[in-house]
Amino acid sequence: MPYIAFLTDWGHKSYYVGVTKAVIKKINPGVEIIDLTHEVETFNVREAMYVLFRAFGDFPSESIFLAVVDYGVGTQRKALALQLEKGYTFVGPDNGLFTLIAENEKVVKIVELNRPQYFYHPLPSSTFHGRDIFAPCAAYLSRGIPIDELGSPVNLKDVFFLPYEKPRIKNNTLQGEIAYADHFGNLETNLPGHYLQEIEIKEGEQLTIQVGDKKFIATYQLPYAAVSRGELIVHPDSSGYLEIAAYQDSAREIIKAKGGEKILLKSLSLKKSLNHQIPEEEKDKLF
Repeated sequence: MPYIAFLTDWGHKSYYVGVTKAVIKKINPGVEIIDLTHEVETFNVREAMYVLFRAFGDFPSESIFLAVVDYGVGTQRKALALQLEKGYTFVGPDNGLFTLIAENEKVVKIVELNRPQYFYHPLPSSTFHGRDIFAPCAAYLSRGIPIDELGSPVNLKDVFFLPYEKPRIKNNTLQGEIAYADHFGNLETNLPGHYLQEIEIKEGEQLTIQVGDKKFIATYQLPYAAVSRGELIVHPDSSGYLEIAAYQDSAREIIKAKGGEKILLKSLSLKKSLNHQIPEEEKDKLF
């Protein structure tokens, strides 16, 4: 029996997570539900998009992902289920949540969830599609109901794709965006970790980080503890993307970013010991 992996921005203060799991269990008592996270920043589809894409490959290939970050609940936005060639299935709103999945994986089927016999109530609430549409459809999928039975076919070109800053290397500078900030205040980027090797950055070298009009200095180090407390480092995280961290501190607070900001990273040829914001008189020398 496949797992259901459950991701939301609901938190744990309210009853929403618990009652949604109860609906799933009413339909399929034997299914195992794994809480991926319920601490996505409220309404932050971008963060959910990145978390979902980075996490799904660690699950068995028949897993079903119930992803509900849904600021458009009750509107005309579609409710979707997508199935990949690899066997994974994703259930959630058509608001960009599945952008990276659809861009990087082979999608073999997409349906709009529009058949009330698979809803929790024939007339779903206008505020709780997570309970009334998405959860029961995920539960029926876990029971072996084919995805085609749940709704009408949708063409991939008609799915909403969330705009984002594509990662690239230009003039020896890494360009991309901050994906999100994690619980520790680490800033996760969408820059692949191997980009550092492509511009020949070696461990221990310093880089400049530009976010908006602010510039900072960080060191490329693999372990967090290779620098002093509060100093910025850049390194590949456990999912293979570059992370900006501050040892025993919050890079989010130092850089004043949280996600969606364009970011530039470049090697710093001048050796500096200072690891915070670069003085105004030196900024023009770096980019």
